[in-house]
Amino acid sequence: MKKAYKNCSLAIFLATIAVVEARCRKFVEIDPPSTQAVTTSVFSDNAAATAALTVIYSEMQSESFNMSQCAGLLSDELVSYSTNTAVRPYYTNSLLPTSNPGPWVAAYKYIYQANAVMEGLQMVGGVSPAVQKQLTGEAAFIRAFWYFYLVNCYGDVPLATTTDYKVNSTLNRTTKDKVYQQIISDLKDAKNLLNNDYVDANDTTITQERIRPNKSAAAALLARVYLYSGDYPNAEVQATGLISNERYGLVNGLDSVFLKNSREAIWQLGVPSPSNYNTFDGYCFILQSAPNNDNSANTATISRNLSNSFEPGDKRKVSWIGAITYNAPDTTYYFPFKYKNRLPSPITEYTMMLRLAEQYFIRAEAIVQQNKDLNMAVADLNVIRERAGLQDYVGPLDKNSLLTAILHERQVELFTEWGHRWFDLIRMGSLNTIMSLITPQKGGVWKSEWSLFPIPQSERNIDFNLSQNVGY
Repeated sequence: MKKAYKNCSLAIFLATIAVVEARCRKFVEIDPPSTQAVTTSVFSDNAAATAALTVIYSEMQSESFNMSQCAGLLSDELVSYSTNTAVRPYYTNSLLPTSNPGPWVAAYKYIYQANAVMEGLQMVGGVSPAVQKQLTGEAAFIRAFWYFYLVNCYGDVPLATTTDYKVNSTLNRTTKDKVYQQIISDLKDAKNLLNNDYVDANDTTITQERIRPNKSAAAALLARVYLYSGDYPNAEVQATGLISNERYGLVNGLDSVFLKNSREAIWQLGVPSPSNYNTFDGYCFILQSAPNNDNSANTATISRNLSNSFEPGDKRKVSWIGAITYNAPDTTYYFPFKYKNRLPSPITEYTMMLRLAEQYFIRAEAIVQQNKDLNMAVADLNVIRERAGLQDYVGPLDKNSLLTAILHERQVELFTEWGHRWFDLIRMGSLNTIMSLITPQKGGVWKSEWSLFPIPQSERNIDFNLSQNVGY
């Protein structure tokens, strides 16, 4: 059995494209994927080309949970009950290059597939112009999405923009700044190419299903990338465009935020058919008994640090954290409960990839970083706080105080969603302060170099140009 971030080389995935039947997968376990080479016939008609692109979304079904749990264990969000050697190092902040941690292999697989789609669409010419435009935009978006996670997990990474095996198998690491330039370029292209509406499998027919990226999805990720890379004016512009878009709005009932096609959703992943779950996150986070101690799902609970971070009366703590008392009456376990359903009948939820609440945080932070009217930033914070049933922010209005307030609100709003907390601690300069206290509580010893994942040793054994991150 393979680990979820599998022990397969970048070279292999850059030589083949995976077409994986979606299946319910255990955390850090997955059946080996079936693979097939990309042929020109795939891009000879609209339907085949669309299938080559949209299969990527089916393959990505478990990635939200993988990233959320790994980063949640690394940070101060989750407690691990697993004793498995593939899981425990995340919790004790003791990752090893030999364990191939993080999204490296999965991300490069999806990037390869996106590159193959873009190249195939250009070379064959058997797809209608409208469909070619949509698929090229989606492929650029997918590539940008996964490079964002690569640079934030590993720092400098190889920048592969073709399917040329001879080139890709010997790439050096590209600087993070240059990778960000590529991400921004891809997202600008995606924003220009993608449909303004959501489209179905025909690529041009409008649908209410928000399961394929549109212009707004590209804008949402672009806003985040601008924020992370320090381009605060553009981050504000992109976030403002989404907040003012009448298609989107915060959902008043917190239990409804993660429902399929929620008004707050900018992009979600649908449920593959057949499926054993509504969302992989719900299936793996929701506890039905005491946490497991093996390497499967349902091994983590909400940390005391996260639980204590909620202010009194915060509805998010009530709605988004579940509890189960098992065996002894005084043994209660708390778990992430943003997704309410584990099983597939009926399908009520989709995996949330991008949502509007984050855009309020992005705009607030961008305004503060520019030293603009800080009351505008407070107003954005208050929109989120009011939905959570809290009083308006009444703290100091200096820059540092507001950035601290934004970090706090992001912590209690975005927990166990795609690793936001871990990345926030890094980019806002709080990681060493927090983790030097938290890691000993988890049974580890914190080292400041561990803000980045190690480069998988299996990749360095193949590509001798890959250097290792400091500290490993």
